[in-house]
Amino acid sequence: MAMTSDIIIRTDLKPGDLGRIITLHGEGYGREEGHFGLAFEAFVARTVADFVIDNGAKGRVWLAERDGRLVGCTAMVDRGGKGQLRWVLVSPEARGTGLGKKLVNAAIDYAASEGWSEITLETTTGLPASMDLYLRLGFDVVSEEETELWNPHAQKLIHMRKPLP
Repeated sequence: MAMTSDIIIRTDLKPGDLGRIITLHGEGYGREEGHFGLAFEAFVARTVADFVIDNGAKGRVWLAERDGRLVGCTAMVDRGGKGQLRWVLVSPEARGTGLGKKLVNAAIDYAASEGWSEITLETTTGLPASMDLYLRLGFDVVSEEETELWNPHAQKLIHMRKPLP
């Protein structure tokens, strides 16, 4: 397993960070087989913009950087007493280091410290490592629905939930 000691995680958003999150998703998922393309990148751009414009950036974003380059991120969005886990991604060169688990655990800890009752997330088929991580961290599948999301081929949109103490 590679070390993450050269990776710095910060939570203060700076100009350009929102675009970097979008770029990481566009490039990172652009390499994945299947249903990730420009429409997905546009979807991420919209949700990132909504986080700031419609939500007032309520919640927290975690940015993992190596030598100034974004190699991972996640966010916990405030949904009025509940949290929504968003934008969980680790770049291929930083995978297998435990960084994804570290980021998601930080987000879960943050939601608990805010006193929120639960965390929700949405994911999709074709991401077995992500699904395994969520299940290991106590998320349960609430529902699955066939949808065309961002391509003409139907896949499952998976809704997950983790109650907080």
